[in-house]
Amino acid sequence: MSHSIIRSGRIHFFAASDITCYILRGTNGDLLIDTGLPQTWKPMQQWLSGYDVRWVFLTHAHPDHDWNAAKLQKTGAKLLLSRLDRDLRRNFLSQRVMPTSKRYALRNVVQCIGGGLVKSPPYDADVYFGEQDTGLLREYGFDAEIVHLPGHTYGSSGILSKGVLYCGDAFTMIFGRPELTPHAVSPQR
Repeated sequence: MSHSIIRSGRIHFFAASDITCYILRGTNGDLLIDTGLPQTWKPMQQWLSGYDVRWVFLTHAHPDHDWNAAKLQKTGAKLLLSRLDRDLRRNFLSQRVMPTSKRYALRNVVQCIGGGLVKSPPYDADVYFGEQDTGLLREYGFDAEIVHLPGHTYGSSGILSKGVLYCGDAFTMIFGRPELTPHAVSPQR
């Protein structure tokens, strides 16, 4: 499996198997954004050994973002997830997704079938945040705000830090340019 460990200015990220995870440095430890799939675990562990991860922020509760959450929680890291995605954990079909354009119709069917069969290892977040909790990360020592980005899932959230938006699947780069996610629970038509 090919993977990249990159630092671009103040942005620290790990990319493997079409998954990207980020680190935010804080005054009381570091925060990992998303956790990847099973095949990313070993190389990600190596990457994370250079950080003091005390918090894990899940942009949403789909398996490609939360698969390794339980493993990270066992290291002592605290998990943060939107309370609107609480029921989505291990239950992809609890929020039915629709294609965001006609070209994604077949991909959406495959995604729904696969998402209904594939379940991340069980976990429970330590903190379920709501829309009013935009400043929560500052309490934990991060120069960052939570930004609610509903659409892909009801609880999709990102982090805005120093002019950079870490947005999970609110936007993707499937065709080499930023565009809306291929499937969403509430696509704009």
